[in-house]
Amino acid sequence: MTSSPASAAPADGGSVTTTATATMAGGLHVLMTVQGYSKLKEALDDDGGIESERFRFGGHSWYIEHDPASNEDEVTVYICLDDDDGCGGDVTARYELSLLNRDGHIISSTQSFYTFTGTDDYTDAITELNASRLLGDSFQIWCDLTVVVGEIAAVAPPDMHRHLGSLLASQVGGDMTFNVGGELFTAHKCILAARSPVFMADLFGSPPGKENATHVFRINGMEPRVFKALLHFIYTDMLPEMNDEGGDGNDKVAMVQGLIVAADRYGMERLMLICGDIMCAYVDELTAVAMLKLAEKRGCHRLKKVCIKILKELLASVAP
Repeated sequence: MTSSPASAAPADGGSVTTTATATMAGGLHVLMTVQGYSKLKEALDDDGGIESERFRFGGHSWYIEHDPASNEDEVTVYICLDDDDGCGGDVTARYELSLLNRDGHIISSTQSFYTFTGTDDYTDAITELNASRLLGDSFQIWCDLTVVVGEIAAVAPPDMHRHLGSLLASQVGGDMTFNVGGELFTAHKCILAARSPVFMADLFGSPPGKENATHVFRINGMEPRVFKALLHFIYTDMLPEMNDEGGDGNDKVAMVQGLIVAADRYGMERLMLICGDIMCAYVDELTAVAMLKLAEKRGCHRLKKVCIKILKELLASVAP
């Protein structure tokens, strides 16, 4: 077993300490301790984040980052693959993240698998931890990380998305019809309600249990193709293939922008994060201002950081 503690203590009084410990089972425990959070947050730029020290594991470099621009009731955590040696290749890992208060009690926890792409400029698994019960100006982020290799990686992946996608395509058992710009889409109330709190309220009433008897809903202010892509994501947890008809990225950008608005409208945070990350690749000096407005309005924190960085670099290049 090995342990590699490291810490940073800014002049403003806040501090970040990282301890990484390898386990006999082949995993890694990482504990990121944040002291004087309010002072650290004040000292950061709008596009800054609180990062752990880098640590080596499974032949790769990693770090954990917290985005202070997130909602006050949430702690946004990025698990980042930080390979800069050009080795490339995909890395599949299992992670479990927990938010602890200053006394070490778990406030919120989540776990998942994620495939990191080492050839990207940055790649990370994003999760939101509930911080509504977090008290005080200090907290800890606990991460258990395991890199999946060998036979484990060869296990067939979950295929529920394929079955639910086929159900959507077949329309078997559909009990809800949507009219979007004159096009009709058939879906299943229970699946929509399970995936979106807004659909839950619209279709089953508020409070729950008071079902809406309407079987045809009209959706205004949305393109049919965007709603079709939204349904695909609801059933499969994946975006559909988006062909760029013009070849310049504009058609794909317009679709993703529409999905960001749809994700905000129906309370689908994961879709919002995915689309926000996609948009990061299309931001340039000409579109940064418009993208920043979209990111700020819709809560796309990563996209906001990229836009601000580009605008700062632009201002620096023209400054006397």
